[in-house]
Amino acid sequence: MGKFKKILFQDVENPNESADGPITLRISALVMMIYLLIISVTLVMVHHVWWMAGNLLFVAIYGYLLYLTYENHTRTALILYNIVMLGAVCFNVMLIGWDSGLQHFLFTLVLLDLLFTYLSKWSQGVVVMGLCAARLGLYFFCREHGKIVQIEGACDIFLQVLTTVVVFVLLYLSGLMLSKDSQAVERKLMKYNNELQQAANTDTLTKLWNRHYLMHYMGEKVEHPDDFLSIAIGDIDFFKKVNDTYGHECGDEVLRTLANIFKKEMEGHGVAARWGGEEFIFLFEGANGDEAKILLAHLQNAVRKATITYGEVQLRVTMTFGLVEYDTKLRLDENISIADERLYIGKENGRDRIIY
Repeated sequence: MGKFKKILFQDVENPNESADGPITLRISALVMMIYLLIISVTLVMVHHVWWMAGNLLFVAIYGYLLYLTYENHTRTALILYNIVMLGAVCFNVMLIGWDSGLQHFLFTLVLLDLLFTYLSKWSQGVVVMGLCAARLGLYFFCREHGKIVQIEGACDIFLQVLTTVVVFVLLYLSGLMLSKDSQAVERKLMKYNNELQQAANTDTLTKLWNRHYLMHYMGEKVEHPDDFLSIAIGDIDFFKKVNDTYGHECGDEVLRTLANIFKKEMEGHGVAARWGGEEFIFLFEGANGDEAKILLAHLQNAVRKATITYGEVQLRVTMTFGLVEYDTKLRLDENISIADERLYIGKENGRDRIIY
């Protein structure tokens, strides 16, 4: 059983073609082969042996189109599937009558053809109109002519049930593949949109939030404050000297290393973002000024202890911070300005300190 499943679901060799279409064709062809063989047996049971030859021919053609799906001839197999399905439906409806319900198989072709995107909308429209015309033609033919083979009693009930089940199986199969494609496209779009959103909100170098997104985030927080908030702005001491001495790539490594420290230290306490250049901003959620200062001191100490390696260069840096407990009587930008002013007070008074 496992080997049969592996063969049935074998991928196509064409790298530009999805396997969903050929696999659907294979399963549909197998289902129709079994269905037509059962009808052939039914014809034998009602003593119309010769008429089974037509259905056996259709079974053989279905077998051939199965082979085509493994030989990279999916388009030919699809055309052949449409032709043989139309032929089998017309043959059997004229043989055992309109009441057999075999004409409903034409609906399965409409859904199946929609799976194959290389068919143009115009081609799909022509196919649908052709199938509609065929169904109407069969209806009027059956009104004018009686059925050739009379199937009654238990055999008639069995065929009605079987036909209904097979039609719904084929509709479900094609619908499943269509929805699978739609869901796959939707997942790709969602992933792409998330990536775009993340790129728009993230600083490329440090992978921290950028200034724009943090301002948006803080704006939402302060609009409905339900707890203490504190804001700090930090600046790397003598960062220009690092760039001038070791180069901008070394400076970039300093920024990346510190960003990783910020992520670790701020986890569970708030968020950090790149404010611009060598400046960073920190939002402490659920912390008043005194509590935020303690947390900030831990972060400052982690920065002091960190050894930054760039090639053969190893260095350490310090940071100066300005901290403010958010004052709801002031606007967000005014609170940030206070933190910024305190930062510069710290830089003027020796650096490597927190001003609150």
